[in-house]
Amino acid sequence: MEAKSTAFPAQAQALKKEALPEEREYELLEFMDGNEGLSIHQISKKLGWNQKLVSYYVSSLEKKGLVRMIEEIENNELQKKIYVNKEVGIRDMLNMDEIDPRVLKEFNI
Repeated sequence: MEAKSTAFPAQAQALKKEALPEEREYELLEFMDGNEGLSIHQISKKLGWNQKLVSYYVSSLEKKGLVRMIEEIENNELQKKIYVNKEVGIRDMLNMDEIDPRVLKEFNI
């Protein structure tokens, strides 16, 4: 007979959901650090995320000053491209006290 977990499923799910936005935000920031100048559409295709989800996290990172959106003309069309704000160090801008320790551990910070 298979052993059953003694963990409380509702609490485990709540903790997982709580950390997810931070993980996604950090994952996007890490991706953007090596893939600057992409549009939200291009980022969503490369990461396999919904465009609205990418837009949400880009907006969140932009409010924190970690990324910036620059309008560029490409093929006679106005495109919004995303760039990591390297004027200030990324680690300096992250409030380490607000990040779930599990996220820090996962990304070896």
